[in-house]
Amino acid sequence: MIYNIKYSDGNRNDVIQYILNQKNLGKFTVIYIGCSLSGWSYNYCDAIVDFNDLSINDINIKHFKCDITHPDSYSDILEYINKNGKFDFCICSHTLEDIINPIFVCEQICKISKEGYIAFPSKFRELSRFEGNYRGYIHHRWIFTVNTSIIIAYPKINFLENNYIFDRIANLNDNIKDLSFFWKDSIEIKYINNNYLGPSAEEVISYYNELLKN
Repeated sequence: MIYNIKYSDGNRNDVIQYILNQKNLGKFTVIYIGCSLSGWSYNYCDAIVDFNDLSINDINIKHFKCDITHPDSYSDILEYINKNGKFDFCICSHTLEDIINPIFVCEQICKISKEGYIAFPSKFRELSRFEGNYRGYIHHRWIFTVNTSIIIAYPKINFLENNYIFDRIANLNDNIKDLSFFWKDSIEIKYINNNYLGPSAEEVISYYNELLKN
């Protein structure tokens, strides 16, 4: 179940305060998927998952080095979970939009954690032009939006670049640059049309027109 779905300026005070409150009540373990050692959450983590080597030596943080998109990469983490139980909380911030299979990663997150927090750029930011003459961040593969309680993933395909109808919702207002939510037990997320971009151009365009709805 996902909840507290919101657009924001990316302020993380609510999730930081939640983690601190839980840690004050007793043992509350936190794992970060796709960690950035310079990120806001590093100081609150007990474990991190990333394909990079650690640039610092912190004996208090367990490091699982793996490609989070590869099915064979989770054996060490799952073995740890089998021995120690799930982590209490998982952070995954500005990672899912970068990778090839975000639904798979969400499935793995639910196997290793009881609840957590996920964030990524909003559709308003990803459809804007600010780094060059292209929409959004050039290294991102996905645009995410919300339909009731389900996160919908849209591949960033080339027709978005030249279809000016999406300028209608392109918006660089910092107050809506980020989309985030908390989750517990499960993460409701799916690809448009079950990840099939077809059967016709008209059908594909109709899927993407859903992005124009607020």
